[in-house]
Amino acid sequence: MALTELIGTDLGTQTIRIEQGPVRAFASAVKDDPDRYTGEQANTPPTWPFVMSYWGSSGTGGAAGLPMDKLRGPGRMILHGEQEFEYSRSPLVGETLTGTGSISDVYERETGSAVMEFYVREMNWRDESGSPVVTERFTLIVRRKKETA
Repeated sequence: MALTELIGTDLGTQTIRIEQGPVRAFASAVKDDPDRYTGEQANTPPTWPFVMSYWGSSGTGGAAGLPMDKLRGPGRMILHGEQEFEYSRSPLVGETLTGTGSISDVYERETGSAVMEFYVREMNWRDESGSPVVTERFTLIVRRKKETA
């Protein structure tokens, strides 16, 4: 059964400085032109916010905070679900952002032979003045076999 008691769980806060090198490497990895992201105040690629919670987090960003030990197990598969970005503006090379994370939703759906549990992690990123920049949502899916009676 999906762990709905996790809804609203605070995943903490992290601060990152957006550096040109990683932005350009990310752009190359997603087959974008890295030269578009050169110089201070350059925009970042559209899907860059997905990696911001991993950048410099030493394992405390991303899916951290989800009880992975409870989500793993025999007959269970963990999958990357969707990701979504809600922009107030584009993050910029050279700026420092602070993200606050939480588990915003937990739900499940049945398929023919399995149950899919959905865990939505949300990061709200703000600039140094406290203005919103982008909200990034990531859905982790746990697929488990249906229990038979």
